[in-house]
Amino acid sequence: MKIQISDLMNDCCPTDVELGSGDKAMVGRINASVMEKIGAAKPKRRNGRIVRTLLLAAVIAAMMGTVAYAANAYFMNMEKVDEGVSGRWYLEDENGKVLEDQKISFPDAGMVLSFDGPAETSNQPEFRCWYLPSEADFGYTDAEGWATYLSDQGRDADIPYIVSAGVVRNNHRTVINGEVTVAKEEDWDDWHVIELTSDYTGCTLRWAYDKASFVLLFNGEKGWLVQVTGTSDLETLEHIARELEIRDSGERPYHEESYYAEGIGQIDPGRG
Repeated sequence: MKIQISDLMNDCCPTDVELGSGDKAMVGRINASVMEKIGAAKPKRRNGRIVRTLLLAAVIAAMMGTVAYAANAYFMNMEKVDEGVSGRWYLEDENGKVLEDQKISFPDAGMVLSFDGPAETSNQPEFRCWYLPSEADFGYTDAEGWATYLSDQGRDADIPYIVSAGVVRNNHRTVINGEVTVAKEEDWDDWHVIELTSDYTGCTLRWAYDKASFVLLFNGEKGWLVQVTGTSDLETLEHIARELEIRDSGERPYHEESYYAEGIGQIDPGRG
């Protein structure tokens, strides 16, 4: 005979039993008695309003910290251009006396880098090279090898290059000439790294080289820009960049006693 398991359970659970209601007071007394016997501390009642207030304060503090960091950071903006650009190189001292004022034009501009940040600049960075394709023919290093600018652009240079380190400023623009292509953009620890190539074919001006490559290391917290430029492939220039040791020189940048109300320049090898 076939028997269903559910049939065997019919008489196991009576249906005429009243469960009744729970006694919260009794449960509380039992819980308190057990906690006292095992020596557990009496739990403290949390004030939900205080917890929410503290949480809100933490969120506000975090937001203020982010805003404070952003307010003291430097930003680099890249803009590709199809036509030439021009600007002023205007320099005045703290008393408002004009030290230099001239208009500069770049008919072959392919990209413009502009910078925003605090009015007061950081200390000048300096670097030490642990790899170079050839000995620098221009620049200065101290007894320990620290420098702010080194280059080898002579006629006998197998791989012309420039390595420089500086501090960015508000209202300053840097031009890269020719047909500019962004090859790579990534972060190396505290540095935002941009690798570019430029083709000078078809430029209005006569250039010393047919093409150039750029590895730019930008530290937004300190406002430092380290440039490794040259005519070699990006792999060689990246090798130079990765082998750089960079530190704070402890000195203020050149012309710190004056103020660049507006400035524009270029970083191409072979011209300036």
